[in-house]
Amino acid sequence: MTGRRVHRSFRLRPDTSERLAHRAAETGETYTALAERFIDEGLRRLDHPAIDFVDEPAGRRASLVGTGLGVWEVVEVLRAHDGDASAAAAYLEIPVGTVEAAEAYRAAHPAEIERWIERNRAVAARARGIPGTAGRPG
Repeated sequence: MTGRRVHRSFRLRPDTSERLAHRAAETGETYTALAERFIDEGLRRLDHPAIDFVDEPAGRRASLVGTGLGVWEVVEVLRAHDGDASAAAAYLEIPVGTVEAAEAYRAAHPAEIERWIERNRAVAARARGIPGTAGRPG
């Protein structure tokens, strides 16, 4: 999320501050940006306990704990099954509650999930135009 920022001051233990600085250097993020991401993701995890966040070549995405699936992937399957969570769960071989958790996260963060869906569709469209990629999943 972008926009106006609010200034807050936090006191951190020295070891926490050092670990944060080290991780920021590893990821190329600023200290503040990384701290903000950790706070935001921590709050999202509290609101959505079945959700975790993973780094991928295409970026950091919300995923469903224990499945390896991105929220966007489950949402796409749910849509393909006309919103039938039981059918989507059966297709994915995951519990219905996991599908419902993905949909709850999407409802809370629709723009984020729609960006992932659109990104995947764009990659799939490009792949269809590349010789030698026919038949590969997109």
